[in-house]
Amino acid sequence: MKTPPRFILLDDDIFTLAIELNIVRNYCRQSEVISFSSSKQAIKFMEADCCKRSYPDTIFLTDLHMPDIDGFELLDRMEKTFNTRRDQLHTFVLSGAASLDEINRVLSNTCVTGFYRKPLCTDKLSHIITCVEYPI
Repeated sequence: MKTPPRFILLDDDIFTLAIELNIVRNYCRQSEVISFSSSKQAIKFMEADCCKRSYPDTIFLTDLHMPDIDGFELLDRMEKTFNTRRDQLHTFVLSGAASLDEINRVLSNTCVTGFYRKPLCTDKLSHIITCVEYPI
């Protein structure tokens, strides 16, 4: 990856979101970091952003269990809406309460690059960035 990736963070828990934001900003000092506590806001931003000609490599870290639009519905929408940007939009789901069936369901979605248990830490973030830079 030539330029640092941009990050979009989505978590309805503002405390968790603040921690994730701090971890990403400290680890990836040159990256743009955008955060949302609402799925609807994140989707609206990403739909408008997707229409731009210059679309930066983006790592999207999202929670799974959210009140307005849960992670499953969000991923279904992303699979339909952002299919053409799959090589530039790398989606990782973070959850501390996902069951094995839910994890399998998440990983079966074609727009998902990976799944990680919460909390996010620098080791997990390093692995996420490696997955994006050197895809299998």
